[in-house]
Amino acid sequence: MIVLDTHAWIWWASGRRLWRSLLLSGLTIILMVIPFTISNYLRFDRFVLLNTNAGYALFWSNHPVYGTKFVPILTNDMGSYDSLIPEELLFLDEASLDQELLKLGVGFITEDPLRYLQLSISRIPPYFMFWPTAESSLISNISRVSSFGIMLPFMLYGLYRSYIGRIMPLVKQPLFLLYMFITVYTGIHILTWTLVRYRLPVDAVLLIFAGLAVVDLFGRIPRAKEWIAAAA
Repeated sequence: MIVLDTHAWIWWASGRRLWRSLLLSGLTIILMVIPFTISNYLRFDRFVLLNTNAGYALFWSNHPVYGTKFVPILTNDMGSYDSLIPEELLFLDEASLDQELLKLGVGFITEDPLRYLQLSISRIPPYFMFWPTAESSLISNISRVSSFGIMLPFMLYGLYRSYIGRIMPLVKQPLFLLYMFITVYTGIHILTWTLVRYRLPVDAVLLIFAGLAVVDLFGRIPRAKEWIAAAA
């Protein structure tokens, strides 16, 4: 999904003329994916593009056991992840099981779209969680609050500052790729399976904007430039 969005942006930002660049980047991606696809075919005797995670993730993350409230880790009274898989599918190999679970996961969504919408909304707090919880250990709470919790205001301000004052249409600027990655990657996990650790790639990109915020705010301090010159 992210790869397709990137290609679409290259085509749009270049005025729909950079076919050579699109062809080169597309060929590079294909060459990187092919070895894994061939390996999967030799192992499972069927087409598997990269991995077998999609079906498992969609099935487990939207299972009726959650109701309308997503729980990042199943509790004891909800059972184990393996126990949720229908017994008649347990004899299948990994790739075949993934495909069957994908069908069941899609079925959970189409059978009750409203529940899926409510369940997806309930995944937002766990994805962005930075506050301490009773379920987490002391060290986990401290690290969560002292990392993402502290940096979040700077990340948001940096996003704001990066947008303000742009002359060219934002969609045609390379910076738009970062906005698109943050949005698409976050959306994928909110609509499927959400855990704090899945947010780490987004955090890494947001740190760029946090750095921009720190520089911008420091520059607003009187005599800040004199301090920098003196330190240099």
